[in-house]
Amino acid sequence: MTGTLSAQQSDSTASSSTPGGSNSIPENAVQFQSSDSLIIDFTTGKKAFLFGSAKVKHTSGELNSGEINMDIDNSTVEAKTLTPEDTLSRPVLIREDDEIKSTRILFNYKTKKGKFEAAQVQISEGNLIGSKIKNVNEREVYIQDGIYSTCPPEYLYYYLKAKKMKVVDQDELFFSNARLYILDIPYPLIFPFGYVPTDIEQKRSGLLTPTYAFQNQNNRGLGLQNVGWFQYFNDYITGQVDGDIYTSGTFYLNGLMQYRNTDQYSGSLRLGYSKDRGLEPTDPDFEEAIQRSIAVQHNQTISPYASVSANVNLRTADFLKRNSYDINDRAQTNSNSKVAYNYNHPENLFTFSTNAQLNQNFTNYSTRLNGPSANFRLKTFSPFQSNGSGTGQQSWYESISMSYNNSLRSRFNYDPIDADSSEVSFFDALTDRDLYEQATGNENYIQAGFQQTAGLQVGQLVPSQFLNISANVSYNEYWYPATIRRTYDPDLKEDVSEKIYGFEAARDFSTGLNFSTTVYGISNARIGNLQGFRHTARPTIGFSYRPDFSKEQWGYYRTVQTDSVGNTQRYSIFEDAIFGGPGRGEQRAINFSLRNVFETKVVKRDSTGEVSERNLRFIDNLSLSSSYNFAADSLNLSDLRASISSSAISGLNLNASANFSFYDTDSTGREINQYLIEDGKKLAQLQSFSLNASTSFRGGNGIQVYTPEYRRRYDPYDQSIFHPVDSRFGLEPVPDFSSPWSVSLNFSYSWNYRFGEKPNKRATLRASQISFNLTPKWKFNTDVGYDFIAKEFTPSQFSLSRNLECWNLSFQINPFGEFQYYFFRLSVNSSQIQSLFQKLPVLKNLERSSSPSGRSYGY
Repeated sequence: MTGTLSAQQSDSTASSSTPGGSNSIPENAVQFQSSDSLIIDFTTGKKAFLFGSAKVKHTSGELNSGEINMDIDNSTVEAKTLTPEDTLSRPVLIREDDEIKSTRILFNYKTKKGKFEAAQVQISEGNLIGSKIKNVNEREVYIQDGIYSTCPPEYLYYYLKAKKMKVVDQDELFFSNARLYILDIPYPLIFPFGYVPTDIEQKRSGLLTPTYAFQNQNNRGLGLQNVGWFQYFNDYITGQVDGDIYTSGTFYLNGLMQYRNTDQYSGSLRLGYSKDRGLEPTDPDFEEAIQRSIAVQHNQTISPYASVSANVNLRTADFLKRNSYDINDRAQTNSNSKVAYNYNHPENLFTFSTNAQLNQNFTNYSTRLNGPSANFRLKTFSPFQSNGSGTGQQSWYESISMSYNNSLRSRFNYDPIDADSSEVSFFDALTDRDLYEQATGNENYIQAGFQQTAGLQVGQLVPSQFLNISANVSYNEYWYPATIRRTYDPDLKEDVSEKIYGFEAARDFSTGLNFSTTVYGISNARIGNLQGFRHTARPTIGFSYRPDFSKEQWGYYRTVQTDSVGNTQRYSIFEDAIFGGPGRGEQRAINFSLRNVFETKVVKRDSTGEVSERNLRFIDNLSLSSSYNFAADSLNLSDLRASISSSAISGLNLNASANFSFYDTDSTGREINQYLIEDGKKLAQLQSFSLNASTSFRGGNGIQVYTPEYRRRYDPYDQSIFHPVDSRFGLEPVPDFSSPWSVSLNFSYSWNYRFGEKPNKRATLRASQISFNLTPKWKFNTDVGYDFIAKEFTPSQFSLSRNLECWNLSFQINPFGEFQYYFFRLSVNSSQIQSLFQKLPVLKNLERSSSPSGRSYGY
């Protein structure tokens, strides 16, 4: 039976229509139907009773139940189960965004208010269960003795239980006097109040994920890491405060603010502070160590042609060693900062840039400030190049090109005598010259200089299709505000340096001539599937010339007595200058190099006779280079440098390099002007050798789950089921376990010659990004290395994770080296409940860090 009640009519009027009637149904009408019977009672008011699969539908919701009572005067509907165990007739109220199941529902379809007993409410990625639920309006729902979980109601692996709960706009869940239950075991912590955001699309603040950890370094002991808060201010600014705390009293604090305005600017500010304390204060070896850091990053596009960038990192020496879990961070021995401005002319006529760089070296406690510096470069231009579009051969003078650039630099080096205990800080020394000289013992306070370079190049002197002949001339000019003078001190019996202030300029020049060509060698030989070989050789020979600027006529070098015997030495008055000065000694050198490429063609024929071909480079590059200086008085021939690279084997990259010396050595290991082959020893001595090989593998298509065919039902007249031999044995396939996996391998070997000692060797194998699934829900990752020379493992990481339906369990450990630790984390998969304990979604590229093992400081 069906019927329709119009809300536009008076409360005392009801109309019914048949499915085939012509009357249209008003939009806000109440439609009802039942499969068994319908009773309408007008004695005590307008009431209707629906029996058997009853349904009442309105724009405010739809109510389904085995039995429904309607009060037409008060616009209410009521439904309840006959018994609490009756699940077939349980009332269900369905609205736009939720579904409520209850043993009793009382709902007003005009005001949209309702009361529910022993109800179950389904919201976005979660379920609410309460003994009593009251819907006071469209926006607010109150729950008594509520339970909230993102697990299915029949498998509540965890849940949040509270005396009172309130849901607002189905976006936020507020609670009071709540306790977390895991496997029905109460967590020993009561939340007096709190809330869970149920809409992950909105940008919200929240707590970060804490991680349980143990660390053996400095006896830190057990602790919690990444305990903190993420704050969302707006779409452009976010903030984060987090920290670590250990049972030894050690703690670490980190503050981070990020900002971003798309296509204009972005940056961050990070402050770090840690206090390490090991053992007990009464122990004899007790100590406390405080570490600090500040990092500022800023990138801004001023215009399509100009930009500003800043990356400032200042920290104490052991900050990363004590607080970072990244292997590369912990190996750093210095800190670098840079601020830069770049400008490119709209028509690319010139470029201009200025920057300042700061370097902290924690090994020798020195600090270097390079800058402010400025660089200007003109676009290379060809003054005689023809603008015509003719196809004739280009004249030699049309290949002439000119270039110009200049640089302005300043430098401040702070190397205190008492490096680890100096009372003068870097900033004090920078602002006070007297303190600088007191701490360092030298007069090189702030150095500055200017260099400009002009070049002339001729691309092709002689027209030829087979030989390329090019020439170049380079001119350099140096400007300095001070120079060096060295004099002999008879009391000290040594020469001393003195800085002479006053403008001084120097100039030098050099020229060169280069010949290059390409030679091909082809062979039609065939080896297996390899058909034909080609050898490409690119030899280059160059001549260069530079005068001896140490001669008296140039005025750049002086002579000074160095000892009481009367020995003298030539020195440059620009020897401590920031750009240096003109070089000493005449140079008339020939440079030669040879590059080789070896290729072949792989030819395969399939069963149908179709032929496929592909080119294969089995040697990508084999290079040899050296030089000979005719003007040098000894050791004219330089070392032979050789390198080779190949990727002939798919997925495997090989690189090797070596240096060879042609000269013999004396008893102290110094090279002498005598070739090794003259003494009948050998042609050359290997000085250094390095080899690097890397590859990566991946495979697996996932774990396929096979659903077996169930046994046929038991038939008492068929006794074959009791036969000792199962006729179906072996017919079911073995489930295919093809787990996805990946691994990257890198092997490096280095060898360096040392006179009179054993060579310095190093051989390491690094296996990184190893990942595979042990089972469909167990995943293993590791990053491990081994040093074959030291015969020990390098710092390594192992991690294991398990998907527990509503939870994720992860474990990470580093069992080798000085910095040993392990992490344990148990987190909820759902993003809603995670807001109580961990990070929220990315906010327009403003991300938060919630993994202590993945901290990145940007140094």
